[in-house]
Amino acid sequence: MVSAGELQRWRGVFGRLRRGAVPRGQQFDLCRRVLVGIPSSAEGARAARLLLEGAMADAITDVGDAQDIIRILKALDRSEIAIEQLLADS
Repeated sequence: MVSAGELQRWRGVFGRLRRGAVPRGQQFDLCRRVLVGIPSSAEGARAARLLLEGAMADAITDVGDAQDIIRILKALDRSEIAIEQLLADS
């Protein structure tokens, strides 16, 4: 089970991915545009997941953020949270 404090911190991490330079590349810029235009869609969920996975592959991802991103991905895979919960306040 994910605590409210942990979910809030994860929203902050995801918000930085949505606004920041990590992960880098045109594919991720497109993901960010999808999340602006249609966040509550299947495409938005795929874009969010791709941003998370891309951040893990980007060498400039902050170590602290990377640790949280791994926890987020594991929680998503275990169905402990849904992508929509990350999108709520990010």
